[in-house]
Amino acid sequence: MRKNIVLLEILFSVVIIVIMFSIITLICLQIRLELQIINKNSEASLIASNILENMNTRSFENIKKYVDEFSGIGVSKKIEDKLQNIIIFGDEFTEKFFGTEIPNGYTVDFTVQNNLEFDILSDVDISVNYKIGNNDKSVHISTAFEREKITGCNNPILMDDYFTELGITSLNYSITPIKYSKNMNSFVATTKDDQEWYNYSAKKWAKVLVLPNDGDLKKLFIDEHDRISNHVNINGENLNVEDYIYVWIPNFSIKDGVSCFRYGTGKRAIRMSFLYSEGKYLYVNRVSEEVKDISDKCTFDGIYGVWRKLYNEEDEYYKEFNKTRFAPIILH
Repeated sequence: MRKNIVLLEILFSVVIIVIMFSIITLICLQIRLELQIINKNSEASLIASNILENMNTRSFENIKKYVDEFSGIGVSKKIEDKLQNIIIFGDEFTEKFFGTEIPNGYTVDFTVQNNLEFDILSDVDISVNYKIGNNDKSVHISTAFEREKITGCNNPILMDDYFTELGITSLNYSITPIKYSKNMNSFVATTKDDQEWYNYSAKKWAKVLVLPNDGDLKKLFIDEHDRISNHVNINGENLNVEDYIYVWIPNFSIKDGVSCFRYGTGKRAIRMSFLYSEGKYLYVNRVSEEVKDISDKCTFDGIYGVWRKLYNEEDEYYKEFNKTRFAPIILH
């Protein structure tokens, strides 16, 4: 009898051990599965975010060209009207998609669709798909890319960096954007956001009035209605407002006798172009070919433009810009 009890106790212990081992095994398998899900999901998220990050470094035109020309082994591509769908199979694809490797076991489903006329705005959907066992999983990101709005020339910059070579700083001088008002028959103070501040196609250059902070010169030139006097008299000396005006000369150059503005701080020209869609045309500015510097003294290296004193023909930038189709300046 005692022997049977001992055997039962041993059997019971073995059963308990087997059950505990099974539970521990199941827990370990579940933990392993959860870790696998986390790792794969993290990898999929990284793939999607890397693709998006690479796209963010590119222009609208570059993204469009890249998608249009993209192909390779392990790539399926479908084009329907204004939609392009690209599927990349990581098991076969050995290159990079937007600078991103697609590992084995992952599939990227990339869709770009133009949602406005003239190919101005595109919706982008990125799905990174993978399997966990027999279950399909995915990470999805949606965004939109808009064609850059390129102005006819680089906008004027009022930062100190663009005045220091002239010995002008905001601590010592007031820098006020000005324009001519026909209604008031004089220059008036304005703001950098004023759409009427300048128009280079009409030879109206961006102008600022630079006056020293010390003394009463600013109060004498600019009244309480922002009207600017053409002349003021201080201690019997007649001062002309034009002696305190500086003008913005955007990055430009001349090629084959034709003057053009250049984009940003680079050498590529801004050209008027047009987009066509369903019988309609839209004229836009686009970045075009490179145009070399006019000379070693007129390069715009690393800068968007320069401020120069009005009528300063001794300055290389001013002198050369006065030869372009945007000159001579029309003050009013």
